Formats: sequence, C-alpha cells, structure tokens
Amino acid sequence: MKQSDWPARGDMRCGELTVVRELPFVEFIELLEFSHLRFDPPAQGAASALVGTQEWRRRIEGDCAQPESVYVCTTLDALHDAVLAPEDAELKIDMPCQSRVRLRTLFQQRDRAASTPCVRVDLQALIRRVLVPASAPAHLFELVRHVVMTRLWVEVARV
Repeated sequence: MKQSDWPARGDMRCGELTVVRELPFVEFIELLEFSHLRFDPPAQGAASALVGTQEWRRRIEGDCAQPESVYVCTTLDALHDAVLAPEDAELKIDMPCQSRVRLRTLFQQRDRAASTPCVRVDLQALIRRVLVPASAPAHLFELVRHVVMTRLWVEVARV
C-alpha cells in the first residue's frame, strides 16, 4: 500500500494533530472485533478507483453526539500508520478545512471495484483514547470502558 504524505503547517507537523470520529456503538464494536474501519461508500458516478472516504474532526462539536455513539480519538500520524489498506490501494489524507480531515482510499488500478468499503486497521496504533457522550446511560459507559480496557488498555472518559 502506498500512503501519501501531508505537508507540515507552521512549526507543528500536521501529523501531531488530534482527530476524532464519532461512531455508532455497533460500528465501534465491529471495529474492535474485526479491526475494520468502515468508509462512506463512493457516490454514484464517482471514480471507480475510490474505495471510500471518511471524515474525521479536529474536535468534538457541541452537544450533537448521539447518546449511543462513541468517539475514537487518534492523531494524523497514528491514522496514517494504522490503516492497512490492500496492497494495490493508496491512502490519501488531506485537510479540506481547518476543522476536518478527510481519509480516502483509492485502488491504484481504475478497473478494480471495491466489494466492501472498509479497510483493516491496527487497533493498537489507531486508538489513543475513547470518549463516551455525557448523555449516554451509565451502563453503556461501563460496557464501553470494560470492552476497551480488555482489548486495548487505553483511556475511556465521558465528554
């Protein structure tokens, strides 16, 4: 797999930036169980080489989180290192604006079609912290904390 690099901005490398992605609880458990990171499938008419895209945020925005959601926190460097795309795919990370990071995976051969819009990830490299919305029930927070601590041993907190 070929992974593109992103430019440094100012004195701080962009790769050191923290990013978060809100996942529904079921998708989060699938990530932990199968080490698959789901992508949003390409829009109709998009380049056939596109496996899919994902949007990550630089910060959690307001109180918009669903009570059954979980936030996965990482850095751009960790995201870059953790994605294990197929050998014939290329990972692209860019920042279309200051508050968002876009992750795209493209097949290097245009005639190849993606069967499932997901890629394998190294969970230990990817997940730095897990956040559960304050509005989530206590039993959901405890379940997430137990599962994450059992598998990854990273911090789980309320936000």
